[in-house]
Amino acid sequence: MYNTFVFIHSWTRWIVVILAVVAIVNALSGWLGNKTYGKKDNALNASFTGFMHLQLLIGLILYFFLSPLGLDAFGAGMGAVMKNEGLRYWAVEHFTIMLLAVVLVQVGRSTSKKARAAIKKHKRAAIWFSIAFLLMMTRIPWQESARLFRGL
Repeated sequence: MYNTFVFIHSWTRWIVVILAVVAIVNALSGWLGNKTYGKKDNALNASFTGFMHLQLLIGLILYFFLSPLGLDAFGAGMGAVMKNEGLRYWAVEHFTIMLLAVVLVQVGRSTSKKARAAIKKHKRAAIWFSIAFLLMMTRIPWQESARLFRGL
């Protein structure tokens, strides 16, 4: 079960990264080009936000129920977790930053939807999505090339 969820979490990451780039480029184009905000923009932002939530849900299932690097890591105590670079990365840094990124994407989506002017919709999405994307990119385990394309 653990391997299946890690596989899904690993491959869903690429959908999230691609949607993030497309949504940010689209929002920047709309903002800087003073374009209208239509159904396509709304659907793209909703898709990005939805996949972020899906990724979070899968991550939470891994963290709280399946992964030995999640809550089980805290059995040794927080001091031990913080002293161990590998445990700290997965149990604290990855979890916290990715959770924050999901919150920022949701803030961007919500504030964008509430804006009345199209340029403000695009601007808010561009800013919040970009900040979330930058945070996400810092906590994807790039150094572990075997993890980038996990198989079952």
